[in-house]
Amino acid sequence: MPTINLKKLAGALALAAVAVVAHAEEAVLDIYLARHGQTAWNLEKRLQGATDNVLNETGKGQARQLGDTLKGVGFSAVYASSLARARETATLAAPGVTHTPLPALAERSFGKFEGMFEDGRDASLGAEFKARASNPDDTLDGGESLNSQARRVAQAVEQIRSTHKKGSVLVVSHGGVTPLILAHLLQLPASEAATRVKQANDEVYLVRIRGQQPVQTWKLIGKDALEQL
Repeated sequence: MPTINLKKLAGALALAAVAVVAHAEEAVLDIYLARHGQTAWNLEKRLQGATDNVLNETGKGQARQLGDTLKGVGFSAVYASSLARARETATLAAPGVTHTPLPALAERSFGKFEGMFEDGRDASLGAEFKARASNPDDTLDGGESLNSQARRVAQAVEQIRSTHKKGSVLVVSHGGVTPLILAHLLQLPASEAATRVKQANDEVYLVRIRGQQPVQTWKLIGKDALEQL
């Protein structure tokens, strides 16, 4: 039988282990999920949907603050919803990085309910919306269903993942889109994520994808949401 050099074998195994660890470290993708800054309709508590509003002054400040918060993160790419409020936020938050607009990351149209006041001023319309929103296939009279939106958001996420195997990526979208991104990555039902995941204009999620390990998620919250701690 051939003689086995145990020292050489141990050395080879150690090198193999180092190579495996190095490969695992290289395969880490961090996706930062930000919501656009405040708009006039956000301030007025109106259902914004696909209406293409721009940031107000508070929103511009929130976008710049987002940039300060994420300072030091070397983004290899920045993606944004094709709607103006998200694109403007991306530009102000990461002025040195060209952002790519993805229509699939846009907020959905809420049909007849778009522009509705959500603070009780449109009580009857609000009650109808609440009842119908529980049906993920309801297009809300000329809008888009939740399931339709979830499918296109999932496609956008997979496009980003196929393009970026590692590094850090910033995605700027909407309060109704971030839950669907998380639903896809965490394998949650879209309707559950849409109901339970809430993101303020100044809150950021970090999603870490590392090989076959479970997806990890963190949330950076503002001082006005300390009850979430």
